[in-house]
Amino acid sequence: MDQICLIMPVLPSRADDARAFMRELDRDRMAEYDSSEQRIGIDKEVWFLASGPQDLSLVAYIEAADFARALEQFSGSEDEFDQWFKSRLADVTGIDLNNPPAMTLPELLSTYSATSATASA
Repeated sequence: MDQICLIMPVLPSRADDARAFMRELDRDRMAEYDSSEQRIGIDKEVWFLASGPQDLSLVAYIEAADFARALEQFSGSEDEFDQWFKSRLADVTGIDLNNPPAMTLPELLSTYSATSATASA
C-alpha cells in the first residue's frame, strides 16, 4: 500500500476558496468523490489546510495500492467530476493536474498503526 503526502501551496488570498472547495467536496459531491476514488484506486484521502512560516498549503494524505497509476488515471480523466475537482484545485493552488508537474514526493520515514503495534508485541 502506497502512503503518500502531497503538499501544494495555496495561492495568496485563496484560503477561503480552499475551505469552500473541501466543504463542497464533503457535503454536496461526496457520492461523485467516492465513485472517482474507487474508479482510480484511492483507498483513503485526507485533506488539511496547513500554515507554514510564510504561506498556507493544502496537504493531502493518500493511501492507494499504486499511487502512480491512480495519479495517471486521474490526470487523464475526462469524467465531469474529475474535471471539476482538477479545476477547483487549480483555482486554489495553481497546479493543473490535467498536466501534473514533475514532483518529488515526500519521503516516508515512519508510520504507526495501533493494529500493527499490538500484532508485533
